[in-house]
Amino acid sequence: MQRARQRARVRHPRRDRLVRPMRPSTPAMATSADASPTLWRVLLWPHVRRLLGMQPFWALAFAAFFKSMEMASPSHSAAPFSFLHYLAGNLIGALTTLSIAAPLWYWLARRQWQRSEPARLRHEQDGMYALLPRPTLLALALTVYLISAPAAYGLWILYLDAIGAWTAERASQASLLIAMIFHGFSMLVIFVVDLFRVKAQILHRRAEQVQRLHAQAQLQRLQAQLEPHMLFNTLSNLHALIDTQPAAAQDMLAHLIDYLRATLSASRVGSLALKDDMAHVQDYLALMQVRMGDRLTVRMDMAPEVRDVPLPPMLVQPLIENAIKHGLDPLPEGGELHIRAFRENDLLTLQVRDTGRGWASASDVPPHPGHGFGLSCIRERLMASYGGAASLHVASAPASGEPASRGTTVTLRLPLRHPLVPIPSC
Repeated sequence: MQRARQRARVRHPRRDRLVRPMRPSTPAMATSADASPTLWRVLLWPHVRRLLGMQPFWALAFAAFFKSMEMASPSHSAAPFSFLHYLAGNLIGALTTLSIAAPLWYWLARRQWQRSEPARLRHEQDGMYALLPRPTLLALALTVYLISAPAAYGLWILYLDAIGAWTAERASQASLLIAMIFHGFSMLVIFVVDLFRVKAQILHRRAEQVQRLHAQAQLQRLQAQLEPHMLFNTLSNLHALIDTQPAAAQDMLAHLIDYLRATLSASRVGSLALKDDMAHVQDYLALMQVRMGDRLTVRMDMAPEVRDVPLPPMLVQPLIENAIKHGLDPLPEGGELHIRAFRENDLLTLQVRDTGRGWASASDVPPHPGHGFGLSCIRERLMASYGGAASLHVASAPASGEPASRGTTVTLRLPLRHPLVPIPSC
């Protein structure tokens, strides 16, 4: 009994090892089963669709080329092939070549994709012609040519014979050797042009990616400058209130905490709905209301149809900050701030109007450091996000009953679509 138990104890680990499922040796093999149902959509279908889409053009071009060569030949036959004969031959040759090349290439590419991570990276970065090693690609091209050229020639003869156009005289003109030369020339031209076309698309995609990353970096730099700028101004105001109005300073600090908590995540996204951006504006205005008290009156009008329009975050707040700092705060009596958001044709129009000191134009922003930072930052962000589709206009616009030198209106017009260049999450 004891020996049987010992043998059972010895056999247990072996049985465990036998029933334990085997793990794949590489990550690529682990994911190949999951990826195989859709792998042909990545490796095969886009390239076949691209090549098939160009075949009518190539068939017409080669038919015209071969017909012109036949007409220019000194030994011009009395029974030449027609343009339609050449057109049908080119279409038959193209379809025959693709029907042979596509499954062979997919079989080799699939094996290379599953076994080699560098091959997958080459395909992603340099296209289909970089997936296979160069010797394999050349061997594949030669194999396809040696199979497809005689096959296409035979199918073309069957077609001409079926329509009664295959005669002994035409058979002497179109030998298998001539057909293979023409077929090889056609294959070479089509695939060389397609190679350069794929490379041009990849270069264009890389240029767009570089431009997008550059714009993203620029937006992140500008936003990183804007947030400390606003925080510095608020802390400076808080420092001034600590000794003179401690209760107001505590209230302002509470609003600042709420504001920073609300904007911590919003300032890191690529776009924000207008209603959410206006909610952050209201938090900022609550901070200013604590400091200015009755000297600041705020009106906010937002049309319902623009509440969900996306725009870059923290785009409106610098306009309000400038209006308070340069327009309303210098006046002993303060003034009114009117914020409007409405649709104007295909544009989102944002207006910030104050009854403070007026500026004749945007160039009247005081030049010393710190002043006008918000406007210049907004202009750079608009250019990076929208190109020339957005605009920022600053002009003196006194309210009714105000002196001509009072009041400024800042108008921001944005296209009703997402920013062109989103800021990625940090």
